[in-house]
Amino acid sequence: MKRFLILSILLAAVSTIHAQVNLPKRAEQRAKDKTGYKVDESVDKGIDSAFSKTGRAIGNLFKKKDKNNKKSTTEEEQGTGRNIEATAERKGSTGTTNNSGTAKNVNSATDFVPGGTVLFADNFEKDAMGDFPAQWNTNGSGKIVTIDGLEGRWLDVVHNCIITPVLNKPLPENSTIEFDLFLRSEGERSTPFIQFGLTQVRDILREDMFYKDRFFINLHRYTEEDGKTLEYGLKNDVIGNKSNFPLTSYVNKVLHVAIAVNKSRIRLYLDDNKIIDLPRALTDNMRYFFLNNNAVIPASETGMYISNVRIASAETDARSLLIKQLMEEGKAVTNDILFDVNGDKIRAASFSVINQFGEAMQKNPSLKIKITGHTDNDGADAANLALSQKRAAAVKNYITENFAVTGSRIQTDGKGESQPVASNTTADGKAKNRRVEFLKL
Repeated sequence: MKRFLILSILLAAVSTIHAQVNLPKRAEQRAKDKTGYKVDESVDKGIDSAFSKTGRAIGNLFKKKDKNNKKSTTEEEQGTGRNIEATAERKGSTGTTNNSGTAKNVNSATDFVPGGTVLFADNFEKDAMGDFPAQWNTNGSGKIVTIDGLEGRWLDVVHNCIITPVLNKPLPENSTIEFDLFLRSEGERSTPFIQFGLTQVRDILREDMFYKDRFFINLHRYTEEDGKTLEYGLKNDVIGNKSNFPLTSYVNKVLHVAIAVNKSRIRLYLDDNKIIDLPRALTDNMRYFFLNNNAVIPASETGMYISNVRIASAETDARSLLIKQLMEEGKAVTNDILFDVNGDKIRAASFSVINQFGEAMQKNPSLKIKITGHTDNDGADAANLALSQKRAAAVKNYITENFAVTGSRIQTDGKGESQPVASNTTADGKAKNRRVEFLKL
């Protein structure tokens, strides 16, 4: 009877393992879509758990009980802790373990450097509201809109629609691409399947991009904590995904996207966080940038919103040019330090520019500078003057808080709207007037 009982338990365990092993195939079939295949990570975790628990159950059948060695369930499941550390390493833990068993932090900083020579820039200020922008091509439709509470204009791209900037020639082998995404949520309305990347197709109106070489990044289901998707792939196949970026925290907020291209290498940054770094992902012909409100069932009811697009050659970068100007000419001016609307809070996308000044001052202890803020003429004169002074002070505070630089080495000032460098009658002119100047003392 005892042998029969043990045999029955073993058969049941084998049956359970067999059923669990078939889960990935069923999950893979459910996850099939236009961009290829992906296997739900939760299924993998379920399989690992099933194997682990079943293995322990079988092992315990033949393990002689030691009544004198009473171990708690929690302690028994944890074992020595080595498996837990290995799991943390696989998941990208920020700590590693040394011989003494104490964790040490691993520190990193963004290395994104915006290209210095602008090849294409568009914030849609030149286009009429409700129109599709003149500097873009599309195989579908879209329109220029404004969004309550956000500065500037946005391009609302409809479902199953690809857009590309109109460029005279392919991107250089060293280039950068930056743009803002507004991840809109409208209650129960379905959100867009956002896709962007590089393709060999120059004219998407005459060629089918899905049959050509391309590298893509997918952002999807950003309102669902259990369903959020951040993945990347080649042609129509997903080759990897990232689950640790807090995509859902950007719902109804602006997400800054930056891409660095260096020959075959591509790096993706989301709000200054490096997400991917693939040295061999691109081919020589993947030199056209695209954005896609991808086809999905059910169709997205909310549009894909983009703005502040900047594409530049990275043969020389904007940061090193600024420092070179400061050291050689005694003055450097930039429009790439951005602040919240009518505020002095520095946007994360600007940190890489300011970091260069902090690093230069840290390396050269004798260097002293003066930071001066400028605004356009929107609003009252007095308010603009105060705002420019606060913004200059915010840049100083950022440098002193993040670098070994004392406040006595930095002076600040603000000129408001009093010293324009361009006409305030156009959007381009206003953008040029909103600037920060660095003067070597």
